[in-house]
Amino acid sequence: MSKNSQTHNVEIIMREMLEIQQKSKMFINLLSEGEFLSQNQLILLLQLKFNGGMKATEIADFFNVTPGAVTSMCDKLEKLNLIQRVRENEDRRVVKMILTKIGEVKVHEIFLKFSQEKLTDIAKVLVNVNKLMSTIF
Repeated sequence: MSKNSQTHNVEIIMREMLEIQQKSKMFINLLSEGEFLSQNQLILLLQLKFNGGMKATEIADFFNVTPGAVTSMCDKLEKLNLIQRVRENEDRRVVKMILTKIGEVKVHEIFLKFSQEKLTDIAKVLVNVNKLMSTIF
């Protein structure tokens, strides 16, 4: 491969990745449009769903915030009955945040803004992109 065509490919990759990043932000904006929750609160609900719950330290690491900020965010979501704190059986000091039934419904409702067909298309493309990226990294 010539140096010129390699440079061209790098430019295409960078341009496309930046566009994907912008489109991802737009997707999150659409999800949060008209919601009473902040984007971070919505993202936290989604993370709790994907992970089956998370410890405060895991949430702090994910958002790159202090444990105090996590407590504040979780307090608000707990007051709305979207999450609950549960102590782990093995170590009662460890508290995990999990979705309540209402929180589960909320996560489901967030995606009702899109047709099932559109969600399926997006999911297929993103799975393929991540598979390809996994072969590189």
